[in-house]
Amino acid sequence: MIELSTSNEIIQLLIQKIETKRKKAKITQKNLAKKAGVSYGSYREFIDNNSISLYSFISLLHVLGLFDELKVLVDNAQVKTIAQMKAEDKLSGRV
Repeated sequence: MIELSTSNEIIQLLIQKIETKRKKAKITQKNLAKKAGVSYGSYREFIDNNSISLYSFISLLHVLGLFDELKVLVDNAQVKTIAQMKAEDKLSGRV
């Protein structure tokens, strides 16, 4: 198992996985960005500088068929509205 110690190392591994999947699917970076609804500049910013919005990242995963690997993080989570979370915070005395 690969042991990662920094955020940058994790991001680099994610970029490598996305780029490997993209190349296997024979999709250009421009076409991947377009299919995901992400500007090509944003995609290049991700590849070159490790920076992308979470929304854009998830969109890329969807296009490449990698979203199921991320689902592990959210499968057991209960989806709540912001209003529900605020109401729970008030009940627990948190502000």
